[in-house]
Amino acid sequence: MRSNILAVLASSLSLATAHTYIWGVFVNGVDQGTFRGIRTPAYNGPPPRGYANSPVKDLDSIDMRCNMLGDKQVPHTIQVQPGDNLTLDWHHDNRSASDDIIDYSHHGPAMVYLSPDPPADNSFVKIWEKGLYETSDKPYGAGKWATTSDIKANKGLMHVRIPAGLKAGFYLLRAELVGLHEADASYLKNSRRGIQFYPNCVQLEVVGDGEVALPTDGVSFPGAYKYEDPGIVYDVYCSTESKATRTAPCTTTYPIPGPTVWSGAWAETTAVSVGPVLEGSTSATRWSSWISKSVVTSATFVGTSPYITATSTYTASWSTEYSAPAPTIA
Repeated sequence: MRSNILAVLASSLSLATAHTYIWGVFVNGVDQGTFRGIRTPAYNGPPPRGYANSPVKDLDSIDMRCNMLGDKQVPHTIQVQPGDNLTLDWHHDNRSASDDIIDYSHHGPAMVYLSPDPPADNSFVKIWEKGLYETSDKPYGAGKWATTSDIKANKGLMHVRIPAGLKAGFYLLRAELVGLHEADASYLKNSRRGIQFYPNCVQLEVVGDGEVALPTDGVSFPGAYKYEDPGIVYDVYCSTESKATRTAPCTTTYPIPGPTVWSGAWAETTAVSVGPVLEGSTSATRWSSWISKSVVTSATFVGTSPYITATSTYTASWSTEYSAPAPTIA
């Protein structure tokens, strides 16, 4: 009976349409390992049709902070120094050059925030952003956006630098890609549509003798974005689809949501060459638990057939004090 229920559930889940999340991090071009230091989002269903790259559309959800399960530490923390170049490696299906990264229609901005770990109210500080950076000279022609014309076109690589002189300590790097392809309607008015956020957090330890502290007047997640903010409801196709017809002129600029970039961040972030991905798995291994509508389901497998062993309720629980992550059990 349980296996039949799971079979029905699996068949009812649709595959993610080129959604995305972080699979790896390079520090000064050196790979740190697939999923190491990354708080990977929860899967939303059993294998093979569940996926861990769903967008967050409810701006008031705690999942806006680091996505679902973002409150859970992972065993590894990536060590960096002020001024280091970080390259976040975004992917959809697997960590390879042939992966589609994110759907070509998912035009939108990309942002990176930094917060002490654990985060608190107003602790997230924006250190990088990029949005619509080139408009087309054709009526309703395709402009160039961070998600599609930059990160997707560069095989999923997003570049950011650790602020100069940053104090030593533990931090969360919160990066997000944003899809505006359904942002012509507010999620509040139509939950099937709305702007799509893909937040993902990376655990960092900054070392060295830096003395620069992050400002204390950052933003909170949730809370940084409001439904009435410019850029939350936006008709991206008006400026990117040549076949579109409008009675009013298209918008040729885009206001990136959230605060301005911190003055202590690097004014320019240049792309750095990255080395090879470390040997090991570059695809997601079969998972044995998933979360759907706040219900955690755990299963064991006999061959490829899952059997439910337990269910529980998931509620995000963020610590207010830092504690070292539990080591990986060999």
